Amino acid sequence: MIDDDAAIVNLLKENLEIEGYRVLQGYDGQAALEMARKNRPDLIIMDLNMPGVNGFQALEALRKQQETQKIPILFLTGEASESPAAALIGVERVSHLKKPIELDTLNSVIRAFLSRYPA
Repeated sequence: MIDDDAAIVNLLKENLEIEGYRVLQGYDGQAALEMARKNRPDLIIMDLNMPGVNGFQALEALRKQQETQKIPILFLTGEASESPAAALIGVERVSHLKKPIELDTLNSVIRAFLSRYPA
């Protein structure tokens, strides 16, 4: 779980752990890159807009590395416009949800995503 808002990270981490997932957390795109290379997670949940390395830059870097290029990524965005999320349409192994997120919806999307792209 990667987001520059610690409250969101903590809330979603708690929810995901209740659902039975092991959750690593970070607060920027650079953390996502480092954790993905080191831990090879089954799924990355990441904010699009973060300081430093943003979600788009992290996606580009992850897709360039053979060991991380197939990790599914679920982006979260609080963007008022749909243009950032529209750039993700059709990108393989990538989806997005708009904040604020209903936890039941998030859990359902994660289950579907992981069944579509098993580790």
